[in-house]
Amino acid sequence: MEGYIYPDTYRVYNNASVSDIVFKALNNLKNKADSKLLGDIEKSGMTFHEVMTLASIIEKEVRNKDDMKTVSGILIKRMNIGMRLEVDSTINYITGKNDPGASYKDLEIDSPYNTYKNYGLPPGPICNPGIEAIKAAVYPKESDFLFYLNRQDTFETIFSKNYDEHLRNKAKYLN
Repeated sequence: MEGYIYPDTYRVYNNASVSDIVFKALNNLKNKADSKLLGDIEKSGMTFHEVMTLASIIEKEVRNKDDMKTVSGILIKRMNIGMRLEVDSTINYITGKNDPGASYKDLEIDSPYNTYKNYGLPPGPICNPGIEAIKAAVYPKESDFLFYLNRQDTFETIFSKNYDEHLRNKAKYLN
């Protein structure tokens, strides 16, 4: 069910069954996504499951909704050119940590969720994405960027067009 339960506040009665609660949460996701968004998910070239998986990564990777669309475009571009996604949020999902950067040891973990070792999306969502992340997955912003990082002091997302620029940004903003 991870990735399909919309993050929200729910009123649950004492006698509610688990299936009642799950139904309420799934129905809430359906209500948050208007018919245009649901139709555009079908036209996106991705399955609903793939959209929710990508949206969950976006949700964990960036905070700003405009940056979400740019990061979505970057991740889709990486998949289209045969590049690994290499996102730290999937490593944190595996380890249960909430580190801003993954350790070299963690990058070696053998898991289908390790986007540093495996190509494409992981097998499923890593969290329950909000509507802005879902929209970003469906409506990615095209750009010349291929890399990004998040400043740890301001959470600002810094974008780079190539690996050399990304390394300079890492040295400037993360070290």
